[in-house]
Amino acid sequence: MKRVVVVLLGAIAAIALIPQAATARKGDLTGIYNKRYCEIFAVFPGEPSGFSIDIYNTIGLNDCPPEQWNSLDWNQVREQTGALGTKPNGPRRWLIDAVLGAEADESVVLAGLEVRKVAVLNLPTLTPENFTEMKIGRTTTWAYRKGRKLHYLVSPGGRKYALQAYTTNVDPTLRARNLDGLASNEKMGLPEGWKFRTIKLKKRLKLPAPGVATILRDGLEGTYQRFRFPKNFFKPVKKPKKHKAKNR
Repeated sequence: MKRVVVVLLGAIAAIALIPQAATARKGDLTGIYNKRYCEIFAVFPGEPSGFSIDIYNTIGLNDCPPEQWNSLDWNQVREQTGALGTKPNGPRRWLIDAVLGAEADESVVLAGLEVRKVAVLNLPTLTPENFTEMKIGRTTTWAYRKGRKLHYLVSPGGRKYALQAYTTNVDPTLRARNLDGLASNEKMGLPEGWKFRTIKLKKRLKLPAPGVATILRDGLEGTYQRFRFPKNFFKPVKKPKKHKAKNR
């Protein structure tokens, strides 16, 4: 127990030595559909229990070069962040077209890779089950453009979850163009009563997260955000009437 306390105190002391980030930057990130990115998870003790995970992302900075990602020194990352532990998350690819109202800290370089802290994830355990809801602190809006395919899950209770990113770590054959058939992928592990659907959007779709987003993962490590279609979203858009010129 004494050794555990020393480790925790050491981690907390290290956290106190990390300089406070400069004023967070805010803006929109566009044109990111199918763009490669990576994340670094830095794990800290939660309050009052569980774990708090700082999420660092390469979005808007670089495309997570394979040579850098594959050779990252995770001990150095842990020392730089002061975390109890660190975990790689990626490489991944976005299925959204834009992040609106993005607010993130100034970039930092962790073990040679430039990243930004973009969110905080609070978990009761470090091994949450697939298709289990998790809360993540985030003040952004995901945007899918008109004409884009939207892949989403429907739970037995009717809750909907939009697929926001996928990875080839579990199934190397996955591509943005072949995600329609995920329901039949054995590695997906779709639970009984759950459904996987795909539609082609006839309007731009915005999915806000005003402070907290509810997310989950599938068996292929795809990530989803819970959402509702806006009111009248499927109502046809009325075309402006053409006024015929009057004969004189």
